[in-house]
Amino acid sequence: MSQPKGATIIPESLQRRQQSDAPSFDGNMESSGEKYILQYGSLAGWPFRVAESLRKLGAPSRNVIFHEKDVHDLKRRLPYDEAVCGPDDSLFRKLLSIPAFIKRASRECSLVHYHSANIFFREAHWLYEGPVLRRAGIPMVISFGGGDARFLAEANRHNPYFYREPDWRKDAVVKARYLSWSRNIRFAATDPEMATYASPYFEKVYTFRQPVNLDLIQAKYPDEEAKIPVVLHIPTEPLVKGTEYLVAAVERLQKKGLQFKFELVRQLTQQQMYERISECDIYVDELRCGSHGVTAVETMAAGKPTITYIRPDLIDSYPPELPLVNANPDTIEKTLEELILDPQRRRSIGVASRKYVEKYHDADIVAAELLEMYNEIGRSQG
Repeated sequence: MSQPKGATIIPESLQRRQQSDAPSFDGNMESSGEKYILQYGSLAGWPFRVAESLRKLGAPSRNVIFHEKDVHDLKRRLPYDEAVCGPDDSLFRKLLSIPAFIKRASRECSLVHYHSANIFFREAHWLYEGPVLRRAGIPMVISFGGGDARFLAEANRHNPYFYREPDWRKDAVVKARYLSWSRNIRFAATDPEMATYASPYFEKVYTFRQPVNLDLIQAKYPDEEAKIPVVLHIPTEPLVKGTEYLVAAVERLQKKGLQFKFELVRQLTQQQMYERISECDIYVDELRCGSHGVTAVETMAAGKPTITYIRPDLIDSYPPELPLVNANPDTIEKTLEELILDPQRRRSIGVASRKYVEKYHDADIVAAELLEMYNEIGRSQG
């Protein structure tokens, strides 16, 4: 049975329900026949955090991925509820699983929220997946991760430090994706940078802030008495993060005689990453993208002063309390030196960082905001 047009996705009473009254989730929505909000994709683990927090609020939700696979050579073991298929399944089995899951989603879901991926190929969403869900009366919304939906020509125009040169072929693919998605998806929810690319293609673009589970990340503020502060960098993609510029700046500072310890590590699980960030005094995230990702939110949650690059034209799009330390490849040496030499500033920024995440990125707060968005989208169906 298709969903009634103009329906409220989640009853208002559930939005107001106190967390202590929320029903538990038994992990078996399919057998119970209860409609749920599908969070599709594994983007930095946040679709699971959204589903998890929605369940706490009493709104059935489930995070499904295609199959377990991380970016490049990483093995972060990001959490999820279910996979469409197994990574070792045959190609034939994987192909069969796609229409089967789309049909299942059309029966079981009250709304589909895509996170940087859809079930079939992005450029072909309009061909089968989108029409099936639309005909079933299921509202859809999409969020972006970055490279999946960023126009390189525009990124380079606004950001002289961007990590990829303009490429009309890549931009043509991105445009094809937007045209494919927007045939059946009317709404997007994303960060300030991605909104600049997405706005022409959707009826409305909502603000979406990356969620973190604050129960998993305890604040440990930099010690003002530390004689040798620890600078940490954990790049998922060194080119994107500007790792070479950071390493060069570190070498110059070491030649100057500054006393600090620099740690560059990769191949960590998410839990190991949380443990490492708890022990650093300064975290350097990325210097070339021009907007922050979920790692910066996680390190701010840990109470660490976090260095990243926010494009000047985007700064006003973030809340005014944003405590990130803004630096790019040209300024990273000076910025890092100032933080190394100022333990009081490190601690004050760390304290402000935790407060900022508690206010804007707590997964439970993000989930409550998403419920409002989902209901607005549901009421617009018709």
